[in-house]
Amino acid sequence: MGNYLHSSFWKPDIAIDLGTAMTRIASGTRNLFVVPSIVRGRSVLRSGIVTDDNSVVELLQPLLCKVRKFGIVRPNVVACFPSDASTAELDALRECIFKAGAATVFIVPEPLAAAIGAGMDVASPYAGMIIDIGEGVTDCAVIRSGKIINKKAVRVGCFDLRRLLIKALSSEYKICICENEAERIVRKTGVSRMALADGCVTFWGRSERRGSSELVSMPVKEIQEQIEPITRVMLDVAHRLLQDLSPGIGCEIIENGIFLSGGGALLDGMKERLESRTHIPVILPSKPLESVVAGAREMLPIVALLNGRV
Repeated sequence: MGNYLHSSFWKPDIAIDLGTAMTRIASGTRNLFVVPSIVRGRSVLRSGIVTDDNSVVELLQPLLCKVRKFGIVRPNVVACFPSDASTAELDALRECIFKAGAATVFIVPEPLAAAIGAGMDVASPYAGMIIDIGEGVTDCAVIRSGKIINKKAVRVGCFDLRRLLIKALSSEYKICICENEAERIVRKTGVSRMALADGCVTFWGRSERRGSSELVSMPVKEIQEQIEPITRVMLDVAHRLLQDLSPGIGCEIIENGIFLSGGGALLDGMKERLESRTHIPVILPSKPLESVVAGAREMLPIVALLNGRV
């Protein structure tokens, strides 16, 4: 490790979690810094996938410049991407990072990085399971001896919860709400089928009938019903993956539990819903939003080895 830190002084290694909502960058010597994945008011990704190459380069270029040594030495990069990404999608990400100023680029699956960052012993010969619920992707994987042996992912995430709520309130109640208000409502109500079932949530919306803003009060249970279809999609990823496993691997996961990371892990009731759906204990890391970039940062010494610098 000492040799790694010494070599990193001359050529820095950084980890990048290029997320649908936020981009996180970390290295062995610098603190984590986070920026929205937005350029000129538009997201540079959709469902975890690059939608505009030039915008991704524009987003990453100043960030990579910050970590250059002496302002000129380009960094080596470990970047994360959904486990179901196609070769073309991976190539697009790699090319964007090169154009933004990287010396070398290593792409690793997000669930593997998330598992490491969440505290799973990924090197264990006994299988463990991670479900990473991000802004645009729900990614689930079974890991044993440092490798993903089974995986499932859907291009659905927390963004889809908000989008469904906005659509439902507009079509059924003729109430328009902004993205930030939808975020607040979803965080307030959560996804539990029991908690706050008799309570209400208040929010500001614009009445399409009257054309004016007003304070709206709606039962929590009613809000949860509106976003339930997306919640079920997220939960079903883990359930379907478990159904595909052999009894032996399934028993190992029951013993080790399921790790839950990403923004979806912070939704009230998600842990309990996942436990109810799978009948397996669920483990929450202390900082689920940082699991992916933290795990990628722990892979940096491996990058140094692959580059022959240690």
